[in-house]
Amino acid sequence: MKKQNAVKAWKMLVMALPKGIAAFVVAIVGLSVGLPLLVILIGLPLLSATLVLCRRFMKEEASYTKAWLNKADHHSAPAVTEPVSGQKGWLALLSPFREGQSYRGIVYSILQLPIGIAAFTTAIVLPVTAFAVMLSPLAYEVSIRLFDFNLFPDAWMMDRLNIDLSSAQRSWIAGGVGLIFVLLQPMILRNLGR
Repeated sequence: MKKQNAVKAWKMLVMALPKGIAAFVVAIVGLSVGLPLLVILIGLPLLSATLVLCRRFMKEEASYTKAWLNKADHHSAPAVTEPVSGQKGWLALLSPFREGQSYRGIVYSILQLPIGIAAFTTAIVLPVTAFAVMLSPLAYEVSIRLFDFNLFPDAWMMDRLNIDLSSAQRSWIAGGVGLIFVLLQPMILRNLGR
């Protein structure tokens, strides 16, 4: 179950970028098109739709996160629906402008792009770096045998500790650190998902 949660957390972090791009584009395009067209009243329905969509993005993400934190499947979470008001015409069109959640939805949607970039980058870089460091002994052997290049010539850390190790031994130490980092990945990903 823990491994599954780590995989779900990783998927959530990776999917944060496309969701962030979509939310950002909807918010920016809606505001950029709707605000100038307010002068001729065409912008009013565009801005209203933008506010409703951004609020819906925020509520769906909140329900997804709540379901994930409660260890329930996202598909079993109740669907987010907009409250149906008995208003028609202009009053229904103006109702999103009176709700504070609509404006928080806009801010949320705009902030989703930098958050999505950070989450996606973290989800890709952490596992790749951990596996790369874990494979240091293999990289050392390949570089020495095929290219006659020493990947670990500098022992600056070991010199400070007064330990004399060969380059091969330093590569195995780096590999051990990488292995520990690989073993910690599920816990790190689960915590980042939260």
